Amino acid sequence: MNKKFQKYCSILLSRQALHPCKSSPWVSQTIKAIKWIKDKNYALITSIGQNTWELSLFLAQREKINLCIYIPVKKKSDFEIQKQEIIIQFQLNSSNTIFKPVYSNESSKLLYKRDEAVIFNSNIVIPVSIRKKGHMEALINKKQKTHPEVLVEEFKINYCKNKKAIAYRLNEDDISQDIFQLKHKYLIHWTRTSNGSWPTELKSHYYNSIIENNTYPRNALNTLENILQLSLIKASVRHMPKKIPTVSFSSLTPDKATNLMRWRARYRQMSFEPYGIGLEQNYAKNIGIQKVKYYQPPKKPDKLATWLYQSKGTKSDWQLENEYRHLGDLKLSNIPSDKLIIFCFHFKEAIEIKKKFNVQTIALCK
Repeated sequence: MNKKFQKYCSILLSRQALHPCKSSPWVSQTIKAIKWIKDKNYALITSIGQNTWELSLFLAQREKINLCIYIPVKKKSDFEIQKQEIIIQFQLNSSNTIFKPVYSNESSKLLYKRDEAVIFNSNIVIPVSIRKKGHMEALINKKQKTHPEVLVEEFKINYCKNKKAIAYRLNEDDISQDIFQLKHKYLIHWTRTSNGSWPTELKSHYYNSIIENNTYPRNALNTLENILQLSLIKASVRHMPKKIPTVSFSSLTPDKATNLMRWRARYRQMSFEPYGIGLEQNYAKNIGIQKVKYYQPPKKPDKLATWLYQSKGTKSDWQLENEYRHLGDLKLSNIPSDKLIIFCFHFKEAIEIKKKFNVQTIALCK
């Protein structure tokens, strides 16, 4: 870090929509604020864990602005691990970056303490999109009472909460007749919009894509194309027993699976979307893809092969998904092309995928 004294700025935003892009007002205003900080030769205080903090971090790194990054953690060992991960994910230059921990044993207070530390250690605070009567507004007002000169409001815009959920409406009349002829030939891995970077990419690449595209660049179709580009379905630990990485499939035919495609407010994402990769059933089973065994809570599954067990559920009936699983990553490059089929929502998308990757494709819609 440059030893010459610099004023430290922070760019402040309340929680924003999960799927930003270049045309999102808060993104374009953040870019302008970063350029202002660079022109003034100031440093930036920021953090991680939310797209608002992380976009500022990425932009400052790109502009070679001196950085101070606050990391909210419960213990020192977590701080060191996260510090190294941030350096890798954002490709940071350690010569102009310093890290500071914000500790709390209470998870509910940790992020508030982080926001408080950032604001009260800033010489200049730059509000961009702040929710009325939220904790960020309260912290700004508290800071301004003792340091009225700190506020720079030229980048401020109205806060707008985006409540729009991803939605698909597919009636049986909309579905292509080709779909009905598939019957139960395939096990299908359905994709969905990612609420952040793909597991195979650095966060610096993700945020660079955000500022270069006028639509969100990690939607379900983008995700499908990324899988095909890498020829790899990356295993996930999310919602998996004992956090064992697996790849999930469904034996439902596409016309039946569309009934389960719905917005899950709890997770702020779709259950899955009408883009997927099908493996011929017999071949899939021969390479170790196995049917999930459902159990009724509070019954405990066998300790062996826990990755194959799934609770029937209490609020939702998970048996409806007819789930199968593959243990670990699945390399598509090892699978013969005649055993694969790619599903897209629209006909034009299917044509483009076929041209780009030379694979069998089919559209769900007519």
